[in-house]
Amino acid sequence: MPTEFLQKELAYLAGAFVTLFFIIDPLTTVPVYMTLTDRYSDEHRRGICAKASILAFCILLAVAFAGLQLFGLFGITLPAFQIAGGILLLIIGISQVNAVRSKVNSNEADESLGRDDITVFPLAMPLLAGPGSISTVILLATKAGSVVRKLELVAAIGVCMTLTYLTLRAAKFLFKILGNTGLNLLSRIMGLLLTAMGVQFIVNGIRDLLPMLMAGALGATS
Repeated sequence: MPTEFLQKELAYLAGAFVTLFFIIDPLTTVPVYMTLTDRYSDEHRRGICAKASILAFCILLAVAFAGLQLFGLFGITLPAFQIAGGILLLIIGISQVNAVRSKVNSNEADESLGRDDITVFPLAMPLLAGPGSISTVILLATKAGSVVRKLELVAAIGVCMTLTYLTLRAAKFLFKILGNTGLNLLSRIMGLLLTAMGVQFIVNGIRDLLPMLMAGALGATS
């Protein structure tokens, strides 16, 4: 019994980390980050990516514990959100596989180039804590019913943001070694796995939704 419990918790922790890390995908942020911080010193860059990573962590943490409360407010069922979130992950994954994913549009990028501080916008949000990662955290929170699961979700978010920070810290080195081609290749591999995860979320949502629909149909006919 303890072994089975441990296996389930490790599976959730690993799944939460992999899904969230792939949706954040710091590798695709590297070229944008380098462009936006080109005018800064290395020390200033380190401060920016550290503060942005901490801020994104706080945003995702707040969403993990407060996002579910919105379901009751708007009358949204968990299966419905699982399906919607799965579709979003599927779209992001497909665009990532096709190398057409863009976390910020051209207007946002132009506005960011004129800012003195890009920590909050667009680095922390939407580059790190964007719609995809926020939706993913809420989806993962729907499966975190116990205190242990909640702690695992916090740990997964923390590890993801730590690795994101380290990736941005090594942005110049990664870009020099891998170049755009290497970064795009790794991003496409992540996108393929993300697409499969999106499909799985949709399947899980449909599976949980069917009993509710059947119960409603039986109630209407009785």
